[in-house]
Amino acid sequence: MKKFLIVLILLTPLLLLLPTGKHTLSKTNAAVKQDPIKPKTNYLVRVATISQDGIDEKPGKPRLDATMTRLNRAAAFLPDIVCLPETLTRGKPENVTGPTTKRLSKWASEHSCYVICPIITRSEGRLFNSAVLIDRQGKIVGKYDKIRPTEGELARSIYPGKIDPPVFQTDFGKIGIQICFDVNWHTQWKQLKKKGADIIFFPSAYPAARQLKTLAWLNQCFIVSSTLTRPSSIYDITGEIIETTGKYRHWAGAELPVGKRLFEIDFHIGKMRKIKQKYGSKVNIQWYHDDDLVSLASLDTDLTVPDLIDEFELTPHPDYIQRAQNAQDKLRPAKTPSQQ
Repeated sequence: MKKFLIVLILLTPLLLLLPTGKHTLSKTNAAVKQDPIKPKTNYLVRVATISQDGIDEKPGKPRLDATMTRLNRAAAFLPDIVCLPETLTRGKPENVTGPTTKRLSKWASEHSCYVICPIITRSEGRLFNSAVLIDRQGKIVGKYDKIRPTEGELARSIYPGKIDPPVFQTDFGKIGIQICFDVNWHTQWKQLKKKGADIIFFPSAYPAARQLKTLAWLNQCFIVSSTLTRPSSIYDITGEIIETTGKYRHWAGAELPVGKRLFEIDFHIGKMRKIKQKYGSKVNIQWYHDDDLVSLASLDTDLTVPDLIDEFELTPHPDYIQRAQNAQDKLRPAKTPSQQ
């Protein structure tokens, strides 16, 4: 008995280091309230997406079961948030707290991961093509209703959502959601970026690859698509694809430095060199030689891009364009009454 107690005492520190059923929040994603303009923490967000390409199970539970198999494989990436495809079960309309969200809520809680769960919801006697947001504890914390249903959906009594797209606060920043046909109304994407969305998720029936590349660049925002058919992809703020699903892996994951910003090379070439010289591997600086642009991302949780902007007096690309336009307008001749 004495020997057993001695062994137990010696093993206790090692037992405390073993992983539990849930992975705990990383330092980058601790739930800290902070100023979105000057955040105290540089979040590195692990996003994952699923494609249902090749799944031919019947609508409802069989289709959900097949999708959960792929979701469980993606869990190895330890994502902070995962997005599933549009109307993922292809089944009957459900209440927001129905069987699909209950099952995904359990998964979210077990993996300490946000989940975007797209289903047809029933609310106040109407049907909506929705994306339900579930938090790390498995609680439903938001719902986005597709603003632009197709003519086919309208004919099936799917109602359009409210015209003003919401943003949702997470413990790593704000996110937005757009669904499939929404891709054709660019103002909605611009509104989400203006409201502070760092990542816009796109559950869809198809990839919309060219549109998403353009929207990512125009809004300088990360975009994550999740599709019924063909690849699901993760887009950089430049519009370039970071990761994508395919024949041999039906999920994709990437770690996104959500503070990443773009700059014109004007006034910034020397400053970027100084940043790299001082901070080395803590930052990632990428030159886009054919576009006269350069991007800056921090890979250190304690070093934010706004801090670097202040320290080196940088001007982000949108601010630079606005500053130039203001100077142009100031010198532009005023219109006479006859010209107005």
